Amino acid sequence: MHENPPSDQTAPVGQEIQQIKATLHAVGIGIWDIDILQNKVILDTTCKELFGLPPVTNITYEMLLGSLHPADRQQVRESAKKLIQKQVDNSINLRFRTADVDNRSLRWIQVKGQVYFTPEDTAARLSGMAMDITSEVAANEKAEVAERLSTIAMESSGAGSFTIDFASDTITYSPSLAHMIMGERMGGTQFRDIFLPYVHPEDRKIREAAYEEAMDTGILSYECRFIWKDGTVHWVKIRGKYYYDLTGRPVSFSGIGLDVTESREHTRLLKEVEQRFLLAFNNSSISMAFLDKNGVIQEVNKAFAGLLGYAQPELSGMHYRSIVQADYRGESDKLFASLVNGEQEFYNQIKQYYHQDGSVRWVQVNIATVAMEEANSTHILAIAFDIGNEVAVRKEQQQLLSLVENSNDLIMVSNLEGNVTYINEAGVRLLGLPNKASAITHSMKDFFEPTFFNQVKDSIIPELLREGKWTGRQTYQHQETGEPLPFMTNAFRLDSPMSGKPIAVAGVARDLRTELETQKALLESENRFRSLVEEAPVPTALYVGRELIIEVANEAMLNLWDRGSAIIGLPLTRAIPEIHGHSFLNIMDHIFNSGEVYHGREMPIDLVINGRATLLYLNITFKPLLNPQGEVYAIMNMATDVTQQVLAKNKILENQSFLESEVLERTEELAASNEELAAMNEELQEANLHLVRSNQELEQYAYVASHDLQEPLRKIRIYADLLSNKDDLNIEHKRLVDKINQSSERMSMLIKDLLEFSRLLETGNMMRDVDLTELLLMVSKDFELIIEEKKARINIGKLPVIQGVPLQMNQLFYNLMSNALKFTQEGATPVVEIQARVISLAEVANYLRMPEQGRQYYDISFRDNGIGFDNKYSEQIFEVFKRLHNRNQYPGSGIGLSLCRRIVGNHGGHMYVLSAPDEGTIFHIILPGKQ
Repeated sequence: MHENPPSDQTAPVGQEIQQIKATLHAVGIGIWDIDILQNKVILDTTCKELFGLPPVTNITYEMLLGSLHPADRQQVRESAKKLIQKQVDNSINLRFRTADVDNRSLRWIQVKGQVYFTPEDTAARLSGMAMDITSEVAANEKAEVAERLSTIAMESSGAGSFTIDFASDTITYSPSLAHMIMGERMGGTQFRDIFLPYVHPEDRKIREAAYEEAMDTGILSYECRFIWKDGTVHWVKIRGKYYYDLTGRPVSFSGIGLDVTESREHTRLLKEVEQRFLLAFNNSSISMAFLDKNGVIQEVNKAFAGLLGYAQPELSGMHYRSIVQADYRGESDKLFASLVNGEQEFYNQIKQYYHQDGSVRWVQVNIATVAMEEANSTHILAIAFDIGNEVAVRKEQQQLLSLVENSNDLIMVSNLEGNVTYINEAGVRLLGLPNKASAITHSMKDFFEPTFFNQVKDSIIPELLREGKWTGRQTYQHQETGEPLPFMTNAFRLDSPMSGKPIAVAGVARDLRTELETQKALLESENRFRSLVEEAPVPTALYVGRELIIEVANEAMLNLWDRGSAIIGLPLTRAIPEIHGHSFLNIMDHIFNSGEVYHGREMPIDLVINGRATLLYLNITFKPLLNPQGEVYAIMNMATDVTQQVLAKNKILENQSFLESEVLERTEELAASNEELAAMNEELQEANLHLVRSNQELEQYAYVASHDLQEPLRKIRIYADLLSNKDDLNIEHKRLVDKINQSSERMSMLIKDLLEFSRLLETGNMMRDVDLTELLLMVSKDFELIIEEKKARINIGKLPVIQGVPLQMNQLFYNLMSNALKFTQEGATPVVEIQARVISLAEVANYLRMPEQGRQYYDISFRDNGIGFDNKYSEQIFEVFKRLHNRNQYPGSGIGLSLCRRIVGNHGGHMYVLSAPDEGTIFHIILPGKQ
């Protein structure tokens, strides 16, 4: 082949090529050529810089390979061999690393080009371009680290993720999701219906309805129960989103699952966890276009057209401005004008292009002028790099960083030497650090409780580095107070994406203090409740769940059932099979739905007593117990055996009916009937005698109890008198001894009232004149210490003298005074005011069904300036065991106000309350005066 000398026509072409080369060099793109037949390697200046080669002309192929990273040389050799032997297509697209001459830094290079062959199919030359993609590789590495951190955050929060591919009809799910649905911790990819058999049959319609709604909205959200392989039932919350192609057809679905079983049963879950993971898989590409100085597109290559979704001829003649997204046109026009006017030779800009389908594409655009001397004109070369993947990664990194920073859990990263390299804001707060910067100066050892760190060093870290993860409880230490802090930690090993070797460890730790305190409070509450049930004087039992599991049953209930304590923990129908089909079961099932209290009188039931079916009549109360979500989780059952009374009454009614219908015809049988009536009266008398004996036993018990209580009180008063008579006793101590004497006398009086209460069987016998003013003064003395401590003011107005039971009246105002001094506002002086006014019978009729004519009634108001409460709970607070505040914050049994209302009812009155948050509370007590 011979070459002809250049003519006048080729000279401008050569100049144009040189100008294009200069433009490519300006934007960091090098040109290379390897002549295989002549064994020549030609690299322009940019390529030599990219490969770290010296600026010499005699570059050999071996020198070129020698500039590559040792780990990539064999790969490049093999790729070149396959290209030359035509084992792959003719296009070249390689990524590899190069090292500088001093071998101290690495650079990632992407090479694109073509292999050319002779007519005899012999490889003749390789030619193409090279560019630096180090920043793109670094961005991908950051994305991998961000993805790993997001996995750490998700696993530590207990959430599980999944993605459904509609094309393959498969679901890819995390081990956490499988565990919360099936009870087995294993991830993978299966057909999408793998979890359907585990959906609770009663909840499948909920799931179907949620999916139908999601088809319209694109957002899926529902909660349902899943039955594990071991038969246990677990609640899971599913959130997800559909993703569509350009035609609007759904192509995939991604979401998360969160086990909300515990939150539904115990507390309202503080916060819902929502995460979306979006990855962009579009590869970066190099796209080129020639523009004239007016910005009209003259010619584009295939990559540029493909970037925008056009065919190449469709873009020719279009104005460049039309493909620039509207928000970026102003800046683009200014930069383009400065280029055309010669103010600068090239510029770089990151902006968005419009795609043919109306969407946008993020690009980094390098634009430079190319002078065309033969036409005395200037053309513009635009080189666009698709950076959509990099922008998406940056956005994902920002989202993940926000997730980590806003987490309530401690998240910390340390290198293999144990030095802390990162800690989030929650970690700074939980560990008592002044700021993030101070954490970086610490070793991981400083944050653990000293004795626990030996376990971290000797056991946990080795297992973490060996297995890749570790989960368990750890004890940290508060940096200011030294307080040991219990945490549940999920730790993960972080590996280098380049070498695969461990480079750091990360941990996500959840503070367990609140959880442990809650568990302790729940246990104490449960023990108190069990004690109440077991000591109740009437048969009482507690059934948990719709299966009616017998949680607690006192001895009286077990005796009524004629069963032993072995039935505790069994379903009611299994413990007492004979109640199958009884209306009790339907009633309790209705209570689980309605939450209403049920009272039943003289309800018949057949129970097996001493091996025989025995008909009993019971007065039944079923009271629902609610969890924090307001759902019925258990039913308390209280029963009274009234069989004897019902049988006696029925027999009387039966005989009375018989006598009324047959009296005229069977007068001669009257004597026999009278005998039967006499026998029945004897039975009733015997039952009454039994009741009298029971009352006598109760009276005797109260008498003994009060007598035993009087004895230590007498000793207290004797010793107090001895102390009071000492000459060396100072005034302050004498005042305290006098307080002891006064309290002892008050206690002695209460015990005597209790004794008198136990002796009187009728409330009427206990009624006497009660001066409420004097009674309130005595109650105030009982609270003298706390009144002095809180500097409270007690204002007692003129109160009436009423007829009542002194012990009960004392209990009424004692409970109200206790609440008023307990629920005070921080920083405010407690003020309690007790006033009374006479009210008319017309006003009384608003509260009492049948007020006594001619009787005077009083409205006694008991007002405080405490924390108050929402008045919608004005009835709920009078229910037994109902509380509006946490027991740890405001201790108490939850029965005080219910006793108050009962006392007022015993005295023929009514009690109600008015309140508002932070504005105090007023209890109104409607009571009749003296006869």
